[in-house]
Amino acid sequence: MGTRDVRLVTNGIKGCDLPVLLDRHLHVWINSAQIVLSFVFCVRVCAVCFLCTNCITMPFLGQDWRSPGDQWVRTSEGWERLRLWRIKVFENLNENVVARLIRMALADSGPHRQTMERRQPHIFYNKGTTKERKELVSLSEALLRLDMAGAVKDIRRANFVCKLLQLIFEGKLANLSGTAQKHVFHILEATVNEAVRTEMNFGPVKKLIIQAEQALENGKDSHIGSNCLWNQHIQMLIKLSNKLADYQLKEREKDSRILLSDLPQDCLRQILFQIADHRDVIHTGQTAQTLHIVSQESSLWRNLCLFHFSGRQLLTFLPKHVDSAETLDNVDWKYIYKRCYKRFGRKETYADLLAMCSHCCSIYWQSLGHPCVGESNKSEKVLTPEDFIRLFPL
Repeated sequence: MGTRDVRLVTNGIKGCDLPVLLDRHLHVWINSAQIVLSFVFCVRVCAVCFLCTNCITMPFLGQDWRSPGDQWVRTSEGWERLRLWRIKVFENLNENVVARLIRMALADSGPHRQTMERRQPHIFYNKGTTKERKELVSLSEALLRLDMAGAVKDIRRANFVCKLLQLIFEGKLANLSGTAQKHVFHILEATVNEAVRTEMNFGPVKKLIIQAEQALENGKDSHIGSNCLWNQHIQMLIKLSNKLADYQLKEREKDSRILLSDLPQDCLRQILFQIADHRDVIHTGQTAQTLHIVSQESSLWRNLCLFHFSGRQLLTFLPKHVDSAETLDNVDWKYIYKRCYKRFGRKETYADLLAMCSHCCSIYWQSLGHPCVGESNKSEKVLTPEDFIRLFPL
């Protein structure tokens, strides 16, 4: 810079007030810094809100542009619908936490308010689509809404859930969606945990584990979903298998209390008459000499034959000379049961079944019912595990 340039700059500074000039530039700098800080703060707030809610609204890819779409939430297991995720979170709460929340709610509502009833597990089944409604009920949503994972804790519904899992593992696991697969293995995990907790039904649970291993092996090349999800199922199955293998049944301590074998034979006979599975009868007879004698009685096996098989089926193997009550007492009913079982199979029995309401087309448990707005004399259709699976195209 030359002498002339320095003189011009010096004259320019003399022509103005230096404090006013510095104050003006400092004010501009402060405003710019405030704008930058405000932008950074907004970005951080948006990031925190996204991490807290962690949900977005995905568009509905269909012909009906009026559909608002669903909200999805990202969990450790993948993306799930927000409304289904909320139900899953509340149903998986600890019993102590739920009890404490109920006590707090009752304390706030006052002493004259009635106790809030638990939500009845049910789901409205859509038979088809309409112009206004394009959504169909999926199997994953039905498993969640009907509380299949919680049903294994009820001794009346556990047999139904085990049969449902058996049907899925026989050839339908690879055709399920990723969400449905996760629900199925979640139900299987709940079944194993309940068996370990109650020390019951180890035989059916081990059979389910074996069927699940075969299903994973058969569908490893043709399954729906990612390989990472399929490997997670394999790892969970290994964990459940190790949990059953490490469990040791605790023997009852000698506490001088009465045992089952100490009961009179009439009481034991009435107890065994209530058992519908012949395998349970045979296993019970192997525990004590008194139970073995009762389990070999002809009247017990005659009762099983009359319960599982029709008269025409029994006539296939009954001797031709049987024509009176006296000759019926001399029949080897255990042998007749074995022949009928090999030919016709055993009748499936369930203490509790699913049903479909004829008025509102909702699926629910018969023992729990459902909130229907129809008349009291409405009819229902009973659903076996096979009928329930047929409702969903797989």
